[in-house]
Amino acid sequence: MPRHFRRAGLGAALVMPLLLAACGGGSQYDGSILSGQVLMSAANPVYDAGYGNVCVYAITSGQGNPLNTTVVPATNTGTLLTSSCVPTDANGNFSIDLSSFYGPVLVQIAAGSYTNVATGGSAALPNLSSTNASLQAVANIGGGGTVNMVVTPLTTIATVKASAMSGGLSAADYAAASANVAGQFQLGSLNINSAPVAGDAYDKALYGVQQYLASGSGANDDPNANNLLTWNLGASQVQADYTAAYNLINHSSASFSFN
Repeated sequence: MPRHFRRAGLGAALVMPLLLAACGGGSQYDGSILSGQVLMSAANPVYDAGYGNVCVYAITSGQGNPLNTTVVPATNTGTLLTSSCVPTDANGNFSIDLSSFYGPVLVQIAAGSYTNVATGGSAALPNLSSTNASLQAVANIGGGGTVNMVVTPLTTIATVKASAMSGGLSAADYAAASANVAGQFQLGSLNINSAPVAGDAYDKALYGVQQYLASGSGANDDPNANNLLTWNLGASQVQADYTAAYNLINHSSASFSFN
């Protein structure tokens, strides 16, 4: 039991549900089963053909990225919680036993493919050079039972925004960043840490991301969506290109203002 209380300094952020409710009994210091799905949009899963693309890292001192590639030489700043990364199935699902761990974790998707709705063809996930991953999200482990989560392009942006906050990557900052991202992508009351439903605002936003990846202007200005998914808004015409991509694929006239 004492090993759990060494993490007590993280405060209330560790016991908040983080919009990812843990089900079942057990004390707040019990670990959980992490059950997730990697999606590029509703019913559009990421599959890795058994490679092992879901990597889970403990977040310590505001850092969880296993490989910081922004410095030379690259440095390891995370603690892998499983003996190896685990695969997603054909529906993008994964399950990891974290019953011996308590606290926030960073989930990174290292590889995989999906069907791009803009082209109808198979596409590989973008490789984000600054994070050593393709997609990311944060989950808060504890309370026993099962913690459910999704990993999408928008949770990736929320992870980046949380990492840039003064406290570093934490459960509380990720929750705040998730709400901010939902607002910037005009999702109304929808939660980016719950699975999108076909045709809802979250699904349409993710369609916009896929069109962004496929469109000429977005691809030329922002190869592999590195600037969009790492929220590097000053490097290219991210806002204008995403707006154009969103309106093209959703047959709309929306206007986005990113910050």
